[in-house]
Amino acid sequence: MLVMFNCMDKENQQNKRFEVLKDHLLWVENNMSAIKVAGPQLHPHSDRIIGSFYIIEADSIEDAHMLFQTDPYYIAGIWKVVSTAEFKGYAGTWVGGKNWPEF
Repeated sequence: MLVMFNCMDKENQQNKRFEVLKDHLLWVENNMSAIKVAGPQLHPHSDRIIGSFYIIEADSIEDAHMLFQTDPYYIAGIWKVVSTAEFKGYAGTWVGGKNWPEF
């Protein structure tokens, strides 16, 4: 299953993000097989990072959470809000076109 994590930063987390960046990127590299897409969310009118977005593949939402909670950014407490939901990749170039179920 695919699990989406939409993470919005607390105020003024840029310095903490950069302090933990090396460990975070190592975590990403070590978990690349489970991470289907991940990256920063940017403020619409600047290059300032305001959050992170992940789609993680796991056997269950609980397993995805257990992996996600080992991310150094999570451990550093930079996020104010984290929304989680199962994700269905039914269409788009990243999922190979259209993949929705037959009706």
